[in-house]
Amino acid sequence: MKKLIILIITLTLGSTLAQTVRVWTHQNNAFNAGLEALAESYMAEHPDVTIQFETFDYDTYIQTLQTSLPAGTEADVLQMFGSWVCGYSSGGNLAEVPADVLTLEAAREQIFAAQMGGYTCDDKLYGVPQEFNIEYGAVLVNTQIAEEAGIENITEGWASWDDFIADAKLMANIQDGVMLRSGYNFMGSDGLTATFYSLILQNGGQYLSDEGFSVNTEEGKAALELIKRMVDEGLVDPVLFNDEANWVGDSYFDGSSAIGLVGPWVIPEYSGDYPEVLEVTQYVALPSAEEQALVAASGWGLSVSANSEVQDAAWDFVNYVALNADNALSWNLASGTLPALKANAEGANGEKLVGEFPYFEPFLKLLPYAQYEGAFPDRDLVWYDITYPRILEFVQGFSTLEETLQAIDREVNETF
Repeated sequence: MKKLIILIITLTLGSTLAQTVRVWTHQNNAFNAGLEALAESYMAEHPDVTIQFETFDYDTYIQTLQTSLPAGTEADVLQMFGSWVCGYSSGGNLAEVPADVLTLEAAREQIFAAQMGGYTCDDKLYGVPQEFNIEYGAVLVNTQIAEEAGIENITEGWASWDDFIADAKLMANIQDGVMLRSGYNFMGSDGLTATFYSLILQNGGQYLSDEGFSVNTEEGKAALELIKRMVDEGLVDPVLFNDEANWVGDSYFDGSSAIGLVGPWVIPEYSGDYPEVLEVTQYVALPSAEEQALVAASGWGLSVSANSEVQDAAWDFVNYVALNADNALSWNLASGTLPALKANAEGANGEKLVGEFPYFEPFLKLLPYAQYEGAFPDRDLVWYDITYPRILEFVQGFSTLEETLQAIDREVNETF
């Protein structure tokens, strides 16, 4: 009888210790394959834990988070984009990262500042970024078009914006006043907006500070003047090349743009259909103004629900996936993403990334100079509905420089 009682107690304790950690992600095959592989190895090391994935298409995922988090029906681990985190943490929906997993001080030492920005809210950490999201700093260059234009050694880069403009101008193709090929297409919403805010930083300014938001400054003026100069000198026609027509990714790979500003995610997206273009393509770092600086979004990462009943196991899984450098690297390799961890942008792990994705090389050198885009109430509204259309109107000739800066200032401040 005593042995039977002991067996019953053991089985009861065993069932109590067994835990299921639910993980929500958006549908990205490469992202999820990397996570699932790590989940398999985690469960092999932790047989008492089951990692259960549920995935949603992107739009459905956003809606599901918006409805489930306030209701407390969400999963334990939530895949988050950096600009979402503080909005949900302020509502008490996300758990703060426990100090025994990662302190804020340690996070700042281990993770790039631009990626930390989105996950840090009121000096508290509410998740761990896995990737470095970047849309500025290096450009796609068609080396064949450069050679045909008589440009030698274009992959060595440019010492100044003057040098860059001279090369891009040579690579443009304009016939009878119509631009058939842009020399430099940076008229996509991500690229144009990131260019504007990065140039403000490069000229020694800040658009978001304790005093509030402002681009109606000397640095903001200098940024718009350089953008307008590139249009005026014939690098791109912003009427023919923008988000609605000849979008930068499409136009670069179909040959109607010689140089294009778009993040490294575009390579796996297009390379399968345009292998001949990929063979003559190389990312080359852009020049800087006075200081080397650029803006970047805080990329995808993992947070834990404040409502989770298995928070310890959930954070342990996040730690395993995102903070163990080798595991984090395996996810970057599987997903084709730049690393959020500083350790994976250099040394042997950095070499592994470049070995797999040679086009990462110029970006890895830029990551330490990136600044978080900023804690806006609605970053996408600021980026896509205010800044981009206002600057596009300016370069298309529908507003003055002064009107553009004033409008961006006014409309962005109205969002706070």
